Amino acid sequence: MIGYINGKVVGQIGNEVIVRIPNGLGYIVHVGSGDAFMQNEIFERYVLQVNKEDKVDLYGFKTLEERKWVEKLLKVNGVGPKMAANIVFSLGVEKIRQGLEQKELAVFSSVKGLGAKTAKKILLELKGDELRIDELAQHETNSLNKSQTVTDFTETLSSLGYKRAQIVNVIARLKKDGLWNEKDLKSMVRQGLKYFAK
Repeated sequence: MIGYINGKVVGQIGNEVIVRIPNGLGYIVHVGSGDAFMQNEIFERYVLQVNKEDKVDLYGFKTLEERKWVEKLLKVNGVGPKMAANIVFSLGVEKIRQGLEQKELAVFSSVKGLGAKTAKKILLELKGDELRIDELAQHETNSLNKSQTVTDFTETLSSLGYKRAQIVNVIARLKKDGLWNEKDLKSMVRQGLKYFAK
């Protein structure tokens, strides 16, 4: 597993940089669209290696913290390696943090190719303690009627892209495990997301 690379730039096409390391091997590393390198320039990056069936992709980051944020984003349902890296490349660590702390959907929606539903999933699944699930749920349903928790739960998760058949299955599992609480939608949404992540 490659975690760091230091070498010289052989060439760059778009956001792909060919880097030659001292032993003579050359690696293709994906970088941000705004990063430009000259031939023979020293290239030093922390690397996230993504193994696929037919190839291996390498994504290069300036700091270890950027790399770690990509790993966090990959835990969000619907966010793949390319999108996770693009979010970090486009926003940077500080802006991602601010977006999460301030519950700003627009921050994430501004990333090219990232839809509103996936941006909401990122807020829900990577929230800090200060982010309240009930506020996001209320944004989706406009009015929470706690006597209709199943309906509100279904509508909230449907708006995040989950299929209704999947949601019904999760509700059944929550009830079977004794975790369903008819009076606490906030907690049910949080528990439901955990089940989807399994």
